[in-house]
Amino acid sequence: MMNVKVGKKIRLLRKKNDVTQDDLAVHLGVTPQAVSRWESETCYPDIEYLPRIADFFSVTMDELLCYDGAQKEQRVADYMEKAAWLEEHDRLPEALTLLREAIAEIPSSYVLQLELAGVLSALNANGRPKKADLQEAVTLCHHILDDCTDDALRDETKKTLCDIYSHQLRDEKSALEIADQLHAMSYCSEIIKATVLTGETAFAQAQRNLILFADNIWWHLYNLACVPDISGDHYSLEQKIEILWRGVQLFGIIFGEKNLLYYHDRLANSYRQLAMLYLMQGDRDRALDCVEKMADHAIAYDSRPEEATYESVLINTVTYQRGGEGESTDISKCARLLQGNFGSRIWAPIRTHERFRNAVLRMEAYK
Repeated sequence: MMNVKVGKKIRLLRKKNDVTQDDLAVHLGVTPQAVSRWESETCYPDIEYLPRIADFFSVTMDELLCYDGAQKEQRVADYMEKAAWLEEHDRLPEALTLLREAIAEIPSSYVLQLELAGVLSALNANGRPKKADLQEAVTLCHHILDDCTDDALRDETKKTLCDIYSHQLRDEKSALEIADQLHAMSYCSEIIKATVLTGETAFAQAQRNLILFADNIWWHLYNLACVPDISGDHYSLEQKIEILWRGVQLFGIIFGEKNLLYYHDRLANSYRQLAMLYLMQGDRDRALDCVEKMADHAIAYDSRPEEATYESVLINTVTYQRGGEGESTDISKCARLLQGNFGSRIWAPIRTHERFRNAVLRMEAYK
């Protein structure tokens, strides 16, 4: 952790403003001895006091913590990179500890606060959730919404809040209240840009939108077929299979057959689910076909270039760059699939089949 001289800064601000330790202690509701320990750097103020101290002296949090903008931005980026690596390797408790340390050092970072909320949520995604963790995540999100003016970060925070309220706290009313604060699809920036731009920039935006909308439609189809909280008892196995095939066909229309680059990830997921559904039907041959297709797309994803332009006539001005926003680069797609449920009973009918073993062996080469 960076050695933050917050105690010395408090002392300087107090002297500059002719404030006694008693005055500051009364304002904060602590003892003068606590203020003295902070200033001597025997200990640091709890995070909750820092905004109040900054407000008392009419300074920003960054000024209180002696950060300049570039220094703070780099420290946040360093912490986020470390946290992302831990999360990608399923080391969530370590990520939690790291992010708490990060926020103790940089309590003004809304990015770190949102990441901490996400980790608290992820830690409680399976099994019996700890309500205290989820409530802390909710509190962090509301703090961001109360104070942060970055629209993109606010929207991301609202999405996180909706997920926690809906899927973990089962508070649909609160989830809907937050969801109603988000922009309607018809007013999203991508659609508006396509209507106000002209010439080549309008053409490029329209092509980018095709990728964005295709991916969103795919997610809705996937959720309808595969997420019990959404699909419920509405669809039979045959209908779920049909829905997943529609998603596969959608990507074929937009991207063509091979040049999917990042979106090979989506088709690997589709074929994995299709294989399981076919096994539920007792159709081993089709299940094996889908396992092989899953391996093909997972390997294609892991082999994708650092940069390439899509070849489909619908999106041939769009250039893909590896490692973009939200894209995992630490763990391969093949490794993720192999870490999944291939040991479960559903795969038993084909687990020893040569085609299944060969597909697994091909993916293991890309772990």
